[in-house]
Amino acid sequence: MNKEQLVIKVQSLPYFEGKIKLELIEGFMTNYNYILYGNDKKYVLKLGNFSESYGIIRSHEIEASKAGHKAGIAPEVIYFDNEIIIFEYIRSNYLTPEKIKEKETLKKIVILIKVVHNEVAKYLNNPNMDNNIYQLINKRIDYLKKTNSPYIDKLKNFLDDCKFFEQEFKSKEKVFTHNDLFYKNILDDGKKLWLIDWEYSSFNSPYLDLVNLSKNNDLSKDDDNFILKEYYGDSITSKSKDKFYALKCVSLLNEVLWGMVSELTSKKDFNYKSYNDKVFDKYN
Repeated sequence: MNKEQLVIKVQSLPYFEGKIKLELIEGFMTNYNYILYGNDKKYVLKLGNFSESYGIIRSHEIEASKAGHKAGIAPEVIYFDNEIIIFEYIRSNYLTPEKIKEKETLKKIVILIKVVHNEVAKYLNNPNMDNNIYQLINKRIDYLKKTNSPYIDKLKNFLDDCKFFEQEFKSKEKVFTHNDLFYKNILDDGKKLWLIDWEYSSFNSPYLDLVNLSKNNDLSKDDDNFILKEYYGDSITSKSKDKFYALKCVSLLNEVLWGMVSELTSKKDFNYKSYNDKVFDKYN
């Protein structure tokens, strides 16, 4: 759906009166996001890539977004259907790669992660929704097999890796996780932090959000130790750190497969091949 078609669609919704305007928000690699001007207010409109190739379950994203809002850390869902989601607009700024590495900011993000883990699941209408990291990896491998991906020769090794990590490091402790702590998904309104883009959320090890915070924002080992201590206090052991870095490998494998799927499916003007080569090198 192009921008003109999207304007027509939104204009037809009974929620809006008068003309609406859309302004593309740059910097997101999977979805198209817009500032929506209508009813003399601002909203955020997300046009998702609704292909199952990414392993996304859209109903899970809606449910998690609503639960996040009830927990006080996500914008309200105003409208949704099988193509778009419209959220309230939060007057805020995205965190930057530099800002996110400041110790005070990391402390606030760890507090935010604890809210995700301890509070959001209380507000889920469907507490059984599961699309964990290992399921995502397997879905993406299955898709790449079916589409005769140019990476077909690597998929067996990826599948073996996934089985190994799941057997060795699958956590008995599961919490609800956001699973996409990229700096652009964290908003700062000057008083508190908010989380957006809940499409990969599910029940996982509590380490996973810490791992994604580290991996997605190129944190140093010193930063890793800092966020682990902020979350777990003095109970961190060498075994805990081993598990943290094992799950970082799992998260990198998931991102490698995301890049391979994006090369085949995405229409965005982005060099997924170059990006994916870098992530693959990190995984290796």
